[in-house]
Amino acid sequence: MDVSVSWASANAAENVLRLAGKALETAPFAALIFEPNQNLTLLWRNPAHVEMTATPDLDIAGRGMFEAFPPTDEEGGDAAMDAIRSTVRAILETGAPVSIGPYRYDLVNEAGDYEERYWKIQMSPIVEEGETVAILQIARDVTDRVLSEELSSAEKRSAVATTAVSYFTFDPSSGRFDRSEAVDEMFGFAPGEAGDLAGPFFERVDPEDLPAVYAEVDRVFAAPRGEIAAFDYRVNRPDGTERFLRIRGEVVIDPHDRRRKLVGTFADFTDIERQRRQLDRENQMKTALVEEANHRIKNSLMLSLAMINVERRSLVKQGDDASLEDLVGVLNGIAERIEAVSAVHGLMQMTASDLQVSLNQLIRQLVDHTLRSVAIGTDRLIPDLGDREVFVGSQPAVSLGLIINEMLTNALKYGFHPDSSEPIHVRLRIVEDLLTLEVSNTVLDPGSIRRIPSTGIGSRLVAQMAENLGATISTDEGETYLSKLEIDLASIE
Repeated sequence: MDVSVSWASANAAENVLRLAGKALETAPFAALIFEPNQNLTLLWRNPAHVEMTATPDLDIAGRGMFEAFPPTDEEGGDAAMDAIRSTVRAILETGAPVSIGPYRYDLVNEAGDYEERYWKIQMSPIVEEGETVAILQIARDVTDRVLSEELSSAEKRSAVATTAVSYFTFDPSSGRFDRSEAVDEMFGFAPGEAGDLAGPFFERVDPEDLPAVYAEVDRVFAAPRGEIAAFDYRVNRPDGTERFLRIRGEVVIDPHDRRRKLVGTFADFTDIERQRRQLDRENQMKTALVEEANHRIKNSLMLSLAMINVERRSLVKQGDDASLEDLVGVLNGIAERIEAVSAVHGLMQMTASDLQVSLNQLIRQLVDHTLRSVAIGTDRLIPDLGDREVFVGSQPAVSLGLIINEMLTNALKYGFHPDSSEPIHVRLRIVEDLLTLEVSNTVLDPGSIRRIPSTGIGSRLVAQMAENLGATISTDEGETYLSKLEIDLASIE
């Protein structure tokens, strides 16, 4: 029969409704009767259908199914309508009941908005005198179940995406290894490359970890049911990369073949392991740097002690000729040198692989200390350090600090006059990796330099440290007192 043919017999309709209605009126499921014509004209529905669709004021009699319950523009409505029409045609051709769904078909809620709903539908022919004159539709609202399944699937997909979890089943008696596709990717296999057996996967486990893997498999199969297997191992992939995998599983009996199998999950925690190893390396480096700093402090203290001993021996040689002024001068010299060493330690910076000091900041700090110690204005001692920031290793920085301190002291000592307006200049330059530091001032009375008494300890200290650094020191005592330090930058970085 053509689906467009109407149910013309009013008596037939009354008979169907009288017989079917009595049976379905009090049924707990939603029942709907409609004609198998082009509009799927609705004839009757029971109270359970009214309650399920929340449409107590809707008069459906004589209206088309999709007129009474119009679809939305959302996904699923057209598919449900097509499925219902196709099912009606199949019933008219075969005379057999058909179940379809679940399909999405939204209904209007009490607020007047469409609400997402899913249905499973059973349609059965109502036959009179050998002809299908109506169709009984029994619909079950399965929205909660469908949405719950979608939520569960979404949570599972999210867990897999977030934690890189993949599932497997391993049968040790046959070697069969069923798993999700992500496991093959973890081991570096292309889809379908590894086959169904576990052997190729064991071959890519790091040889150092493989014995522990076999031992854990043996242990968990020998253990009581419920024991958890735990594997953490490395995988060496053909492209040279290394992956860190974590496996957790449990032995269960497969209900299909009654075999004991290991069922569990793989988690790729390569990123976490790399971060952990990086933190370990950084902690080891920091420990080494702290030890290096302590070593530098010890060396600096020994150097300070050595300078004190040199000055002490000088005073001992002078014997009774040593005056209080000599003693004060010696102590001041020692204090200034220790201040220079202290400045170096105050500027030490911890890098990824070394302790370093900014030479620019070190010079500025020593200049500031010199200004404070002689109480002169900042216009009398002018640093010109250029634009390039120079960092040097902590060990050469101590020697450089002492040398620069002596250069500043000598500039004040030789030719500088407090009443003069001539400043002392400190210039730092780097040309083709040659570092040059100059300290200069104008000498008002060149003869005065030769009349200044000196023990020569500072000069010997500078000469020795310059030699240790591979640097050269030169002095010009003409009209301008000029002290120059030259050193290869690469030797002190």
